[in-house]
Amino acid sequence: MNDTYKTLVEFWNEGFALTEEDKKQIEVSTGSADDLKGFAPSPKLFEITCSFKDKNNVLDYGCGSGWASLIMAKFGANKVTSVDVAPNSIEMLNCYKKAFGVDNIIDAYAIDENWLGSQEDKYDGLFCSNVIDVVPLEMAKEIVKNAAKAVKKGAKVVFSLNYYVPPKLMEEKGHNINGPHIYINGVLRLTSLTDEEWASIFKQYFKILKIDYFSWSGEEKESRRLFVLQK
Repeated sequence: MNDTYKTLVEFWNEGFALTEEDKKQIEVSTGSADDLKGFAPSPKLFEITCSFKDKNNVLDYGCGSGWASLIMAKFGANKVTSVDVAPNSIEMLNCYKKAFGVDNIIDAYAIDENWLGSQEDKYDGLFCSNVIDVVPLEMAKEIVKNAAKAVKKGAKVVFSLNYYVPPKLMEEKGHNINGPHIYINGVLRLTSLTDEEWASIFKQYFKILKIDYFSWSGEEKESRRLFVLQK
């Protein structure tokens, strides 16, 4: 694990840390399906995660808080395997999956950066949100390659990405850049590639079915990206 990635994992892990009070609040939450609509960062992300409802075994790679895993499990997926390199992320998801009554559907694991390479032909669906564009580019390419190995032929695969920002523009604003990599306060926060550049990576392993755009709450323009792919 290089220093850039080690710093990233520490950054993410800190962001998912729960206090004892947080855990108690999750435990007493209603855990209804309606509550999950607000978990997804946007309506389009809610819809795309619901579209995995007919899958037997979906991989949520880099699950974070587990919002996508919870939606997929609550709306019909038979089994969801949820993994993240941040142990606090898995602790958070384990709290939520009990509150939402999907403890028997979601298997959650803390993993290292080599785990995906050991998975072969296991999953009929894969969802990955805001992972490959916040790690070094060579690692992102390796994740995409290993994702293709991990899923079965015909599997549905979705990569959700941040919007494109010209790195030079960020440099002019005082942030450090290294090629497509944008650093803020010493932490890699974005590997910024255009749609065409990401598509060229995906097309090595997948058929691109659709590229859609969405926004988070409060954003005026739908510039975040959804790549819907098929093995």
